[in-house]
Amino acid sequence: MHKIADNFEIIEPLAEEIETGSPVEIAQNNAIIKGKSIKNECDVLLACDTLVALEGVIYGKPKTMQKAREMLKILNGKTHSVFSGVYLKVMGKEYTFTEESKVTFKQLTNEAIDAYVEEFKPLDKAGAYGIQDEVIVDSYKGDYDNIMGLPTLKIREILREYIDVKD
Repeated sequence: MHKIADNFEIIEPLAEEIETGSPVEIAQNNAIIKGKSIKNECDVLLACDTLVALEGVIYGKPKTMQKAREMLKILNGKTHSVFSGVYLKVMGKEYTFTEESKVTFKQLTNEAIDAYVEEFKPLDKAGAYGIQDEVIVDSYKGDYDNIMGLPTLKIREILREYIDVKD
């Protein structure tokens, strides 16, 4: 969020996320559910949900280190999609969109996957990895920030009509 504005408040949404539908539907609907659960009156409200998908299977945040290893072994050496659903409410007007980026993993040994999980402890990341770690991603197409969890390019584009945003 610091890439968009300096003055913001993070509010934990009180929302029960959905887990059914296509990756696009799930990311988008969860962003809307999160955004609409916030009752704080403000000029700008932003909610986002990011997930990783490969061949229609969704890989969210792993609950255990073992689950993180399993996810990384499945994604290993393959290209997958990262979807971020966004709900943005600005001056009473609502915007929703989903951004997709493609990520290709390096071919990793089981030992390299174990070392990554131990060092970076990726339990808070969809797909059990962070592109910013610069360890397991071979290449990507699309918005780098989207892969990190917030598609800042498109959000800035919308917000520029209403407020000053960072470039």
